[in-house]
Amino acid sequence: MFLKRGVVVSLFAGLALMAGVAAHGAETDPVVASVNGKVVRLSDVENARNLLPTKLQGAPLREVYPVLMESLINSSLASEKAVKLGFDETPEYRLRMARISDQILERILLARHIEQHLSDDLIKQRYEQVAEKAAAQSEIHARHILVTSEDHAKALIGLLEDGDNFAQLAAEHSTGPSKTRGGDLGWFGPGQMVAEFENAAMALPTGEFTHEPVKTKFGWHVILVEERRPFVVPSYQDVREILANELSAELGQKYMEQLRSEAKIEKKSFEDVVKALQQ
Repeated sequence: MFLKRGVVVSLFAGLALMAGVAAHGAETDPVVASVNGKVVRLSDVENARNLLPTKLQGAPLREVYPVLMESLINSSLASEKAVKLGFDETPEYRLRMARISDQILERILLARHIEQHLSDDLIKQRYEQVAEKAAAQSEIHARHILVTSEDHAKALIGLLEDGDNFAQLAAEHSTGPSKTRGGDLGWFGPGQMVAEFENAAMALPTGEFTHEPVKTKFGWHVILVEERRPFVVPSYQDVREILANELSAELGQKYMEQLRSEAKIEKKSFEDVVKALQQ
């Protein structure tokens, strides 16, 4: 796909150089194993890596290569044996292959669509939009006291209004994990806290605490904003891959919505299926 092409090319080139192959005669997809005469190529290993969980897909090929190689060998041996036993002629096999075929074609279609529409200009345009919005935001350094009841929170606000120390009250009363730090949450920016908490904290002037308890799914909060600073906008290169992934997902979703809008689709609800089975 769009993001991995350069990585694959570099990988092939590096392996060729390691093997001492002259550049003009380098093989781009070398045979890496043979199982009863059936060859396994480097592209097979790379394709197998793309089927790993997302966290492992980004691992260096050197680390996952042995596991992938053994898996491909096992699959080849099992497949060969299954064919000899005639399993490839069973209704079960045909049914599963039809479903797998649909999934593979879906992935190829979406990959081609994304490759055609995901450009550097589009990614840069998204970056500029996000960066402009982020530049107008700020990060805050805050503390909070989390309790289970509104009355408790109001009582603590009364103590703060009388001059009690916020950090000390947090250490004594808060039920949150930050109580050991006097309620200190460190620095955070937009989108890092639940909406109710973020809205209340961002609206507070520096040095002020909330005079009304703030309710979230975690309980009742009293919030103090200690410092405020401009939000640091990350560089384009630092977030390019993240933005490209987001745009890829959006392009794929919109394309599927387009296909659905152009199709004639009839479907039954689960309740309708139950009724049909009961008839």
